[in-house]
Amino acid sequence: MKTECPMTSAATLRKTLPAVLISAALAGLPLAANAGIMRNYDEELAVSVKHVRDGVLKQAVTHLEKNNEDNDKDILYFFEKGELFSLGNNYLASRDIWMKGDEIIQAWENEFRTNPSKLFGDIGSYLISDKTRRYDGQDYEKVMLSTRLTLTHIMLGHFDNARIEMKKTYEREKLIESFREKEYDALAAENEKEGNGEIKKLDGYPMAEIDTPEVRELKNGFQNAFAHYLAGYFFEVTNESSLAEPGYRNALQLAPNSRMILRALENIGREPLPEGQSEVLFVIETGFAPSIDSLNIPIPIPRKRGTIVTPLSFPVVTSSPKVLVPPTIKLVDQALPVETLTNIDTMARRMIRDQMPGTILRTVIRAGFKSLVQDQAEKAHWLAGLIAKVASVATEQADDRNWRMLPERISIARGRLPHGRRSIEFQTNAGSYRTEVDIAGAFTIVPIRLTGGAVYVGLAQRAPQGANALAELTVQPSGEGLAEPVASAAPSPAAAASVPLTLLRASPSSTPTATAPTRAPAPGAEPTPATDTAPPTPPAPAAIQTASAGTYSIAPTAAPTAAALGKRVSVGDTTYIGDFRFEQPSGLPAGQGRVEWRNGDSYEGTLAGGLRTGKGSFVSKDGGFRYEGDWRDNAQNGRGKTTFDDGDVYEGDMVGGLFHGQGTYRSKDGWRYEGEWKNGVKDGQGRLTYADGGRWEGRFAEDRQTADGQMIFNTTPVAEARPAETPTAAPKAAPEAASAPAQEEDDEDE
Repeated sequence: MKTECPMTSAATLRKTLPAVLISAALAGLPLAANAGIMRNYDEELAVSVKHVRDGVLKQAVTHLEKNNEDNDKDILYFFEKGELFSLGNNYLASRDIWMKGDEIIQAWENEFRTNPSKLFGDIGSYLISDKTRRYDGQDYEKVMLSTRLTLTHIMLGHFDNARIEMKKTYEREKLIESFREKEYDALAAENEKEGNGEIKKLDGYPMAEIDTPEVRELKNGFQNAFAHYLAGYFFEVTNESSLAEPGYRNALQLAPNSRMILRALENIGREPLPEGQSEVLFVIETGFAPSIDSLNIPIPIPRKRGTIVTPLSFPVVTSSPKVLVPPTIKLVDQALPVETLTNIDTMARRMIRDQMPGTILRTVIRAGFKSLVQDQAEKAHWLAGLIAKVASVATEQADDRNWRMLPERISIARGRLPHGRRSIEFQTNAGSYRTEVDIAGAFTIVPIRLTGGAVYVGLAQRAPQGANALAELTVQPSGEGLAEPVASAAPSPAAAASVPLTLLRASPSSTPTATAPTRAPAPGAEPTPATDTAPPTPPAPAAIQTASAGTYSIAPTAAPTAAALGKRVSVGDTTYIGDFRFEQPSGLPAGQGRVEWRNGDSYEGTLAGGLRTGKGSFVSKDGGFRYEGDWRDNAQNGRGKTTFDDGDVYEGDMVGGLFHGQGTYRSKDGWRYEGEWKNGVKDGQGRLTYADGGRWEGRFAEDRQTADGQMIFNTTPVAEARPAETPTAAPKAAPEAASAPAQEEDDEDE
């Protein structure tokens, strides 16, 4: 039985258009709005990106839910929500959400296998705009979702599911390649039959941005080297070398200049893993995927009665602000080099470049229909013709939908490390960042996400007792099909530590260090960078889990039993001493007393809902760092005194863990600053007094003296006065505090 291609119905539509197109033109705008064509996805997703950059995942989820209140969720909803839960280290929830999105892609795949012509002729894209087309994900997003699920299955210890997803990745790539070839052939045939001609030149379109050397070097716009490297790594560490080599070779075809892929191919099976060590893969993701915007270009379309100039829309790629890719992951005794395998910004540009011929053909066909609508409407009445023109222009939009929460780049670092808790350090836009990770089992994957503001670090939610050891978690449903992990036994150190870390707004689980400070210069000199950093903050007594659809809560990894509630209660790495209770059903600690962590850090004061609130003091493990004062939402908020391990002291206002308001900073070197602070640096009126008694008074801006001030020298001799030291321009940030907002830096493409 022959199935009619929907595009062959174009001739039928042409015959019936005179009777129906006037009413369609009149109703076009409201119908298009109801269909979502007027929805501004870019604005919606830009807000979500900002929340993630600021380290407030709960607000990002709330914003996403607010914009998707209807029951018919599109695939972008599942893309973005799964990413948010993954950043919150709830891999079970993110897996279930992403699999709902994967069902939509699988439906597209099955439709293409059984009736491909049905996907080629979306009549809405011929009458109104590409944005009316059913959105099944961009090509690179389809493959990236499979990559995301592969990594999630590994992090959960579901290795058989990971193998299935790797196989599906390869099959999906082949299917996309076949689809694009057949789609273009079908579009070319339809355009030739309708006699719409072709566009010879796109004046006004930034072709140079999709035809750079980096774009041309890519094999295509949907395969990513990281997906195949991950497959090679997984099969290698699970002792399946025969399968590891094809994975690495596929990755090398996509990134032929990668030293790490070449090294992996050379070393397969050559050096057995020493006992007590783990093959560690750091997955460093930076920035955000680009947005896809709509650019309208007036194009002359030849018709039988003459040429009609019609505004046609084409997609353009707009890059997100660059985020620094750290050159190395530093450990105590070595530095692992970082190499970028996948650049999603470049992939998006290659995808637009490869699909441009099809986009042009589809747009030309649509222009033919729109010009006929205007012609028939004008014949009926001048007002109908005017409305048809307005509707044509207003509804002409390129498809701006894409998965913005994806990173711009995916890089890796790899090495063999001894088992145990290891300190790592790497560079961010805001300076040096230090935290600890647990290394165990035959292999360990450590995901790191740098957003330009917040930093998220995750660890596997499985007991890593060997390459093939599966540590299953007891699971119970938690609204909208999400699954909430409930530990069936005492959590492993890795599970207890699997929490997001932020630079700008510290969560209870954060362990940020201070931005690398600079020393304030003597008058007329330039500042020079210093290397001292503040000690890391304590690990939190909690791990993120989902409380209900679209919300987050902080709860102990395993709530103590009723019999354990007393003067001293231990939960994982944390011990509560004093008058604490564990609220139900959340299991969150509240009350007054002392909290001690396994690494030696301690907090004495009040907890409310698991967060430090009210008056309290935090002391680092060696007693060198101390904060005494006001807390809110687990960060220093209010007035307080911060004493650093080198003897420097700050007394004054704090907001979100940053010096903000009025405060005084006294250095052990003898200088002192009194005045206004903003986001952790001197900003506003202030006075900088040097060790020799000289002082500068005036207005500071972003930690520097401005022209609005004066230097006053000390004319009174000071016995045995030391030379004026260069004071610290950006005092060390306090633990649990965010560093100053990261400055967006443009780094060159690698």
